[in-house]
Amino acid sequence: MNVEAARSGRVAPIAMGVRIAIGILVLFSILAMPVDLASIRQLPFALTPAEAFCIVAFIAILPRSAGRWMLRVVMLLAGLMLFVKLADLGTRAAFARDFNPVLDLHLLRSGWHLLSGSVGRVGAIGAIAITSAAFAGVLCLLGWGLGGIVHLRRNGRIALGAPALAAAILVAVFAADPAPAARLVAERTQSTAQSLREFAAFDALIGEDPLRNIEAGSLLSGLAGRDVVLAFVESYGRSAVEDAPYAEEVRARLAAVEDGIGRAGFSARSGWLTAPTVGGQSWLSHATLLSGLWVDGQRRYERLVASRRASLNALFRQAGWRSAALMPAITMAWPEGDWYGYDAIHARDDLGYRGEPFNWVTMPDQYTLAALQRLELGTVRSRPLMAELALISSHAPWTPIPPLLPWGDVGNGTIFTPYASAGDPPEVVWRDPERVRQQYALSIDYALETLGSFVETYGGDDQLFIILGDHQPAPIITGESASRDVPIHILSRDRELLERLDEWGWTRGMVPSRGAPVWRMDAFRERFVRAFSDGAGS
Repeated sequence: MNVEAARSGRVAPIAMGVRIAIGILVLFSILAMPVDLASIRQLPFALTPAEAFCIVAFIAILPRSAGRWMLRVVMLLAGLMLFVKLADLGTRAAFARDFNPVLDLHLLRSGWHLLSGSVGRVGAIGAIAITSAAFAGVLCLLGWGLGGIVHLRRNGRIALGAPALAAAILVAVFAADPAPAARLVAERTQSTAQSLREFAAFDALIGEDPLRNIEAGSLLSGLAGRDVVLAFVESYGRSAVEDAPYAEEVRARLAAVEDGIGRAGFSARSGWLTAPTVGGQSWLSHATLLSGLWVDGQRRYERLVASRRASLNALFRQAGWRSAALMPAITMAWPEGDWYGYDAIHARDDLGYRGEPFNWVTMPDQYTLAALQRLELGTVRSRPLMAELALISSHAPWTPIPPLLPWGDVGNGTIFTPYASAGDPPEVVWRDPERVRQQYALSIDYALETLGSFVETYGGDDQLFIILGDHQPAPIITGESASRDVPIHILSRDRELLERLDEWGWTRGMVPSRGAPVWRMDAFRERFVRAFSDGAGS
């Protein structure tokens, strides 16, 4: 044997060993990959997944044809495992909960709209292409690496047999984490089954409306002749009011709003509600508050909007109000809007905004409020108005944020265009978590300042304003252990109206106290309607 042949003989086994080691490393990484951000920085082998030893052993001892099929099964299951774990990282970062395949597949579409609205359609397609290629590349690397074991079996170079299987079982018994992948599968199977069981219970609750027996003449009679404006403020959570680094700025803004509306003759009551979601899916909070049911997932939402349950909007309409919605984030057909019972839906294209969008945010809150005055509040009507707004300037990515402009200058919104490209874009801001938090605080400050100014400027004697957050922002803003509470404020010039709420124990003014009662968001509908329906009881 010549020298080159000898070297070749040595290199081939070394190359094959490296190949197999790479496959085992990828397998270990997938199985041991953490599903929460707090653990993502740990070494992937902090807990050794025993399943990896068993998988490698079975591929090694099986006949080569069976080994090839085993390898395909492993690649399929590893791909599913990787998808679920990546989905967990995403939903935990955005919504502070695990991914649920029954409830969350619709988020793929929502994620596309958010991504394309933030970085553009081309950028979104590029990001998805890169992510998909990386995902496929990992699985190909896994198959190529573990395929080296099958290759050796084909050439008769290994015969592990029973000793290999026995060694794998022995390692599994003494591994630091004997079955993380199996445990994850069991947990997801259990949570999926639980979700399916809960749907049946939820369907029964839909028909049990505690307000169905309120007489028509009594329904919301305490608000007769008054316009009601219900404004959801995106990502306005309890953390903004109580936690550093936001509380000082936001509480100062709330105090300033209280002074301003006080000069205009308004008083306020403030409390806390617990939202069903965190970080996104605002429509679940809207549906929860307006239906009086706990809508914490898309499947519940779909069941609700297919039902005959009367929303709070529909109850106002039944009692003689005109019901309208201003939804600047609605950019496509919205058939679910029929369930809410609106007389009119003003979506993005109906609001007349001619300025540039602020990344995903289609228009600033000030323009939406100005449109409310122009399209609904300021019109001559034969009926009082119940208007619902979804204000979105405080939606991620929280940049850029416009200043509050004179109301008379708002016009068709082109005045906002210079501010739509001001400052650093999201891809720059989001490199620094501290800057993201600063931008979040600025966005909440802007939303509250704008609402306060609107009430001062356009608020009247016969109006009631309900202002609340839809949910807490993502954990990057609040931390992992934040509550799901959001502030709520009710404003009116009529002190007798607000006195109807005294038994609620809410705080007087715009700054809710830490000890103010906390209700689940689904409790508001019944409490509010009974408080303003004479003779309906508490």
